[in-house]
Amino acid sequence: MAYTILYIAASEDGFIADKHGGLDWLPQEAPEGEDFGFEKFVASIDVIAQGSRTFLQTMSFIESGLVADLPYGGKHIYVFTREPMETDRTDVTFVSSIGEYHNIINQDPRIKRIWLLGGAELVASFKAHDLIDECIITVIPKTLHEGIALPSNLYDGMQEVETRQFSQGIIERRYIRKKV
Repeated sequence: MAYTILYIAASEDGFIADKHGGLDWLPQEAPEGEDFGFEKFVASIDVIAQGSRTFLQTMSFIESGLVADLPYGGKHIYVFTREPMETDRTDVTFVSSIGEYHNIINQDPRIKRIWLLGGAELVASFKAHDLIDECIITVIPKTLHEGIALPSNLYDGMQEVETRQFSQGIIERRYIRKKV
C-alpha cells in the first residue's frame, strides 16, 4: 500500500482557504533561497491526489499567467470529481471515488508516496477512509477567523514528531500515524 502525505499550508486558526476559497492570505514570495523544503518534498513523491476545486483553482493560476505551469515536477495528478471533467493534459487522471482511485494506485507498484494536496472535502474523505499516513502542515502566521478548515479530527491517531521554524514566523508541523 502506498504511503499518503497531506502536505498543505494552513492559517494559525486551521483554515486552508478564506471563506471564498481564496489563497490571497498566503505569502506571495518566499525569502530568497528558502523554499521551506518544497522542492525536496516534491522530488520525494510519486503522484498527487487533489480535489477538483483545487485543480481548477491551480489551472486558473496558469490561465491568468500567475504561474507558467503546475509546480509539481511533472508528477501525475489524480483529480477527484463528482462531475465529468476533461483536460488536454496527459499528466491528469480524473477519478470519481476513493475505490476507483485505490484500484488504480494499487495496480502500479511504482507508486510508493502520494501527496494529498487538498481540498478540505478530499482530506476529510481520506481521513474517513484511514488513508493519511503523515501530515506536514505549514502554519502561516495569519488568523482568518473563518474559511475552509482542515477536518477537526485530522490529528486523531497521529503523533507530532517534528516542528521546524522558518523565517517570517512560519512553522512546519509534522505528524505521523501512531503505530498500533
